[in-house]
Amino acid sequence: MEIIKWIGFNTIPIGITISIFLLIYGKIRHIKYLDPEVPLGRLLFFLGNIFALGIGFLSVKYGPQAMDSKTIAEGIMYIILGYSFCIYGFTFFFMTGMRRAYDIGFPFWIYPVFIVVTSLSRLVNEDIYEFLLLGMYIFLLQPGRTSE
Repeated sequence: MEIIKWIGFNTIPIGITISIFLLIYGKIRHIKYLDPEVPLGRLLFFLGNIFALGIGFLSVKYGPQAMDSKTIAEGIMYIILGYSFCIYGFTFFFMTGMRRAYDIGFPFWIYPVFIVVTSLSRLVNEDIYEFLLLGMYIFLLQPGRTSE
């Protein structure tokens, strides 16, 4: 039962790590839905991020509930739900941003680096964090290669 509680406690970091490995594997193997070189428009970027964040909130809800489970079967059910939502949500979140960055003309790996720098800037100064968070929406305003 302690293993289930530990796995439930670490749902988000392990899910994000698995998502990053899936993105790398998808790029190496040129998997259609995990290849960041597929263009993505402004509306799909906006709707994709909203959808991915909604799925991410579900992972935050179900993953840690494994720590409060009474039986092993209930804990495994919450772990499966939490990890599925977490891996799918964060993979989709990173993929929409990477596709949009590539569509604008930036290298696709800029988006995950920007997300990490933005998240770490919150530890330094809240105002810098809010300013960099607005930078994500610059992707919405920039025209892509397909609309030129």
